[in-house]
Amino acid sequence: MLPQPAEPDWQLLAQQHEARAKRRRLLIGVGVGAGVLVLGGGAVATALLTRGGDPEPSSTASASASPGKGSKGPGGASPAPASSAPLKPAVSASELFGKAAFDLGGHNYVRKTVTTDIPCWKASAFGLGDVLTANNCSQVMRATYFSGSTAITVGVAVFKSEAEARKTESAFKGQVQSLDGKDGVNKFCRNVACPTTHAVTGRYVYLTVAGPLNGSAGDQNPIARTAGQELATYFGEALAKDAGADKG
Repeated sequence: MLPQPAEPDWQLLAQQHEARAKRRRLLIGVGVGAGVLVLGGGAVATALLTRGGDPEPSSTASASASPGKGSKGPGGASPAPASSAPLKPAVSASELFGKAAFDLGGHNYVRKTVTTDIPCWKASAFGLGDVLTANNCSQVMRATYFSGSTAITVGVAVFKSEAEARKTESAFKGQVQSLDGKDGVNKFCRNVACPTTHAVTGRYVYLTVAGPLNGSAGDQNPIARTAGQELATYFGEALAKDAGADKG
């Protein structure tokens, strides 16, 4: 009778199979982990290269990708495109200084002469021209008015944007140059102290200088002070309406 073949050791085979399975699982886990470490290190290196220094602390959660073309923002709504509508043309000197005469606060103002200055520094004095040029002033409109024995020049500097006008206001120095020398207007507020005003609305910086018709100093003259303030308020309101139309 032939001897029967020995039975396989099933328990030993099962143990060996389980051991091989554990080794496979361990190797797969380490491989993914190594991949995560490499990718993480690459992200930090990119941050250092682009920032030129240490990266800012960030969450360990995975970062969302930046929305691409055609993607939608939070809530599924498509982001609204930025407005690129151009500003309407700036108000002209003929529009702004169109009235030949008008009354303010019981005082009568008569327009005597009007001009538009390009480049802007031509209408400036005592350093204002440098500020206007630095902020891309495109033109200065000026008009001189008489009220009794007082002359007042109103100046309006025009910029391409409100930001440039406000930068001019924040760095302001000097004054608008009085508009004289033609249309029967003798020199006034030249090389003497006179009250001035300046303010900004929209893309306009508006200014006044006022003093006696005879060219004497006006800084202590209450009539000249009042005249400059009244015209500044009047034209500031007119320019505010035009600036509001830009935003509407």
